[in-house]
Amino acid sequence: MKIKSEPLLFYGNIFFFYRFSQTFLIFCFFSHPLQSKAATESFPVASLPEVTVQAQQEESILPTDQPISSVYGTPFAIMDIPRSITPINKTLMQSAGIGSQGWPDPLSITMASPTAQFDASELYEMSAPIIRGKPGLTFINGIEQNVNNDGFFNPPWNFNMIEHFDLVEGPPGAIFGATQPSNGYVNYITKQPYFDKFRGNVWDTTGMYNNYMWGVDIGGPIQEGKLAYRASYMGISNRLYYQYVDNNQQNFYFSLGYKPSEGYQLDFYFDYGTADYTPIELLLNRPTQSLIDNGLYLTGFLPPSEVTAGTENNPAATTYLNSALPISRRATAKYPADIGQATFAMSQVIQRLHVSDNLDIVNNTFFWYQDQTAIRFETYEANVFKGDYEIDNRTEIRTNFDSDFKKTKLTHFIDSGFEFRFQRTLDYQSEVYLGNSWDALTENPQLFNFLLSSNFANFGLYPIPGSPAGGFFIPLNDETNQSQFFRLCPFYQHQVNIMEKINLFFGARMDSYFIHSQTPPGTPDFLFQSLNTTQLNPLVNSSIIYKVVPWISLYFNYNWQYTTNASGGGGYSPLFTATAFHLLNQLIEGGVKFNLLQDKCYFAISGFSEDTFLGNIEFASTPASFHGLEANLTFQPNRHFWIRMGYLLEQGEENWSGFPEGPEMAQTYSTNFAKIYGLPLNNNGTFPPGKYSLIGWPDQVFSGMMTYKFDSGLGLTIGALVLSDQYLGYDYRTRIPLQFVMNGSIFYSSQKWEARLNIFNFTNQKYWLPAGVGMSPTRELNYTSIVPGMPFWAQGNISYKF
Repeated sequence: MKIKSEPLLFYGNIFFFYRFSQTFLIFCFFSHPLQSKAATESFPVASLPEVTVQAQQEESILPTDQPISSVYGTPFAIMDIPRSITPINKTLMQSAGIGSQGWPDPLSITMASPTAQFDASELYEMSAPIIRGKPGLTFINGIEQNVNNDGFFNPPWNFNMIEHFDLVEGPPGAIFGATQPSNGYVNYITKQPYFDKFRGNVWDTTGMYNNYMWGVDIGGPIQEGKLAYRASYMGISNRLYYQYVDNNQQNFYFSLGYKPSEGYQLDFYFDYGTADYTPIELLLNRPTQSLIDNGLYLTGFLPPSEVTAGTENNPAATTYLNSALPISRRATAKYPADIGQATFAMSQVIQRLHVSDNLDIVNNTFFWYQDQTAIRFETYEANVFKGDYEIDNRTEIRTNFDSDFKKTKLTHFIDSGFEFRFQRTLDYQSEVYLGNSWDALTENPQLFNFLLSSNFANFGLYPIPGSPAGGFFIPLNDETNQSQFFRLCPFYQHQVNIMEKINLFFGARMDSYFIHSQTPPGTPDFLFQSLNTTQLNPLVNSSIIYKVVPWISLYFNYNWQYTTNASGGGGYSPLFTATAFHLLNQLIEGGVKFNLLQDKCYFAISGFSEDTFLGNIEFASTPASFHGLEANLTFQPNRHFWIRMGYLLEQGEENWSGFPEGPEMAQTYSTNFAKIYGLPLNNNGTFPPGKYSLIGWPDQVFSGMMTYKFDSGLGLTIGALVLSDQYLGYDYRTRIPLQFVMNGSIFYSSQKWEARLNIFNFTNQKYWLPAGVGMSPTRELNYTSIVPGMPFWAQGNISYKF
């Protein structure tokens, strides 16, 4: 068995960054031993946060300038948070292009953080990126959105409702909790009302390849100082660069803020959207080394009636594959009539009661609903979620007090309470994975449809009740389910500050699950299965942060919890065994943070080790581990100039040693390998048991952005991204080599007008992205699908403010 491993390179890079950080520390110690503002304001005060939004304010991108509540629920300065975290405000979002296309394009978030990347084959159905090699979790104003699986199976995400967000590396702690295992999460903060005065803007975005977006945002006070609102609308009509791929969305957002007294505050929002889109997953098929290196595509196809998956009745590729020919990077193996339709809504009410200087009570209620149909005829895969919803309520009691221990003053902050969740899913799913049969160059795209095959009836599929024509499901595949569950979660988080030098954190949580699951309506009686189970999952986290001097923090963090596997819509399969509800998710992390040059420069370096699991369909979940090193630098000396750089060095491993078979792929070798050795395409095979290094994930990532803005309002941003090589399959034969991408933007801002011209890939690099990134579920398609990165293209935005 061939296992990709580069331990000398890995530990050599660790040594290099250790020496670099050591030199950097010595330099900073002798140059600017100044006290940080954030260090003196780091303790979480038990008072109501200010919700007034100043739309004209210049935003700093320095992580030290704003308190962060996405780790411990209450606001802390980043120098006092013993975790790796990247706050991404509106300025950073615009500079990196995050949400500029209305959906999470693959690499924009990587420009802001080298640890994160959206899966290029699931752009329209992801709410959180892949973080440190594993799909992340989604939180909205501190509450987990769980009607998904690994951040997938969402309707097209609505960035219009987002004010800013935090990207946190490692699993959540005791306050937030987690249903599924992860290597990190994003916490989206939604738009807030304008309490100061009436204001608004209308905007339009137009880009190459029929890229159109437009919207309006207004708000202001209703009752001065007490009641305010904000309303926002966004429309999208995007045809995108690739053939037969589009996205049409309508999103409506409304929020209210109510502050009748100094001691009470209520925040409410409601978001509603519809989408008619192309579910992607497969773009260009038949990735080979020749395609990646030279743009040459293997042609030839079977008659549609003979197309199948597996090895039975599947002829050798040599019987129909022809020569390799140049192919357009816009070409796809998509069936033009694939179906993607979604309706979704969410609402949240957050109440804060300020009882005294030492006591606050916070109640957070969240509701999410989605009805979605996604049918990909070329693979064949169908995901139909019929009215899934969740209701979550968390009540926190926050208190602070002082005590003495052997004449040492201790300051305590306790956040404890109870969280309740109810979730209901009715999900139909099927996957056959045969997208490598189609010839994207010479075959008629109207034939890319498995329903035309005489073998379709052999795969045990049944019609989905109420689905559009062509919707079929597999009853017993661990993704199909009709489930509902309650989750009851007491939690406790305690922080102790010792002489303003040491912060100790300890947290604990117990998640109790009460689950009922069964096969859904439409399942034949002889296949009916059901499950009733009660499960307990504990969580413990502890950490310490030590301020060597006010501008240097050393930290160590340990997070240990049990989480659960999940079906497609975040429910549970009736086939799950007890082990599916007890998946260890463990983080060990240590690092050092610097706040330098009179609060103008932030530098952090950390090392981490994570143990987690990835879900399976036919047997128990697979253990996985990650270890790596990360460094981030943000420098903003004034309002004109800023620079941000990040580096990630990471390796991951899937451990299939104790299983009857190893990882599964829709095709376990490249198309060229199949042609040479007379093997069938779409063999739906597995590798032998063993340990396998992470595929579809670069061991090293570097990202950097730089902006300069003149007094006139004119500015320029340049961003660069470098990805080391990455292998497509567990045989480690075909790889995407080292590649880089450069983006830029020119912008102008005045009191009334804003304009921005985004120029993506301005050096016109021919880069590639795997179908499945890291431990994404779509890594199974890495030998049957690949994504040609978009070439040079431009997009303009203009906004009028009033």
